[in-house]
Amino acid sequence: GVVVELLRRYKAAGLDGAYTTGTDGEMHVLDLPEFRALVDAFSRGIEETGLPAQVGCGWSHTEGVLDRARYARDKGISRIQIAFPSWIPLNDDEIRRFYGALQEALPEMRFIHYNIAKSGRFLTGRDYRAILDVAPNLIGSKHTGGDVGALIEVVQATPEMDHFVIDGQIVAGALYGAKGFYSFIANRSPACALRMWRTCQAGKWEDAARLHERSAAFFHAWLATCPDISASPALAKIATRAGIFPEMPLWVRSPYSAGTEQHVETLRRLVASDFPEFQKEH
Repeated sequence: GVVVELLRRYKAAGLDGAYTTGTDGEMHVLDLPEFRALVDAFSRGIEETGLPAQVGCGWSHTEGVLDRARYARDKGISRIQIAFPSWIPLNDDEIRRFYGALQEALPEMRFIHYNIAKSGRFLTGRDYRAILDVAPNLIGSKHTGGDVGALIEVVQATPEMDHFVIDGQIVAGALYGAKGFYSFIANRSPACALRMWRTCQAGKWEDAARLHERSAAFFHAWLATCPDISASPALAKIATRAGIFPEMPLWVRSPYSAGTEQHVETLRRLVASDFPEFQKEH
């Protein structure tokens, strides 16, 4: 019920899509039965709301990725986000073989690469060109780091792909060809997330820069209030509970520390006093 209701609220807020089992969806700690239960609920919510959707299928070996991707496919999800197995970083040949195996096993699926340094390999445009030779179903990336130059290089090298950024790179991403962003802010305030991207789409760059500055200030101020929380999933649940979904459970898997009601109330007070543009209905 939690998952379906959250998707209803995304739909009501006008968000452009939804996905689960990225980092904030705790992809790194979900065993396969838990993953299946989450995808079952997610697929029901997607069927009801009609939102464009994808499922993160990262795991520590190729067969584990394929197990998750096949299950998502069987539940009607055709787009999967993939992070590399990360305990030992992959070399160039292993990356090509990894994506080649996905292409061969899942020719009907569409792949989005989760480009994150935690995997041990932050990919360049040259890397993506090599992957496309063996996996033409790679349609996009989630660009989570590097500088603006790295983003420009990736976009220019692979114009046939759709590249997305995260909250801290919205303005630069829009300027240099990103097609959208994966939003953390949306769980706090969907209206704010939409306004940030729509302002970029309209080419109102001064307004977009001011919104970006406010977003950066918000994260700086908020994260300083919870130095005891290191796990991104815990922060995401605090933001969601203090935002669009007060019923959101705060629990995360041990050994990571979960947020508390005090964290939630602190965030609510911070927004009310210093960042009113981040109110959930603003």
